[in-house]
Amino acid sequence: MINATDFHDEKGLLKGLSAGDQAAFKALYDKYHHALYRKTFQLLQSASETEDIIQEAFITLWEKRIEIDTARPLGPWLFTITFNRAINHLKKELREKSKAAAATLQPVVDNDFLAVEKQWKLLETAISQLSPQKRRVFQLCKMEGRTYEETSQLMGISRYTVKEYLGEAMYTLREYIRKHVSRDTALILFLLMHIL
Repeated sequence: MINATDFHDEKGLLKGLSAGDQAAFKALYDKYHHALYRKTFQLLQSASETEDIIQEAFITLWEKRIEIDTARPLGPWLFTITFNRAINHLKKELREKSKAAAATLQPVVDNDFLAVEKQWKLLETAISQLSPQKRRVFQLCKMEGRTYEETSQLMGISRYTVKEYLGEAMYTLREYIRKHVSRDTALILFLLMHIL
């Protein structure tokens, strides 16, 4: 999903995080904050609520730092945590605006750490099915929030190829998820991939 150098660097940061290194935590915060902010703001349309959700996600990261698997990229886990919190926030707003409407809603997202971990693993497994080039395009465009132009320059391929690879990657991920999970979980993961 990410190139070997990036993964090696992040792996070292995750090991530092697990050991309680605040500098490693800050480096991970700096690495992911912009992309998390951009994607969460698309859902919430509120700068202050978006910042609150991201801060909560990073607090969870710090609290769960010993449980984080340092052998896997952090991005999918962080995006899933943030997405789940944003959905819960929207559900709460909806309940407050209309108790009658909220009574008919089924719980969409379980904010439990194990549920997030399960969704993360599934999405990560789906992403691992992609070719190396498509995984890299997905990671740059969806996980890091880079534009087609930036991705094109980083990878040395055309904008058109970036767009094609991303479209093919999204199709492959949707099909994988559709085949491997329940309808409700698939809906959550489809939303997550769309917002990413």
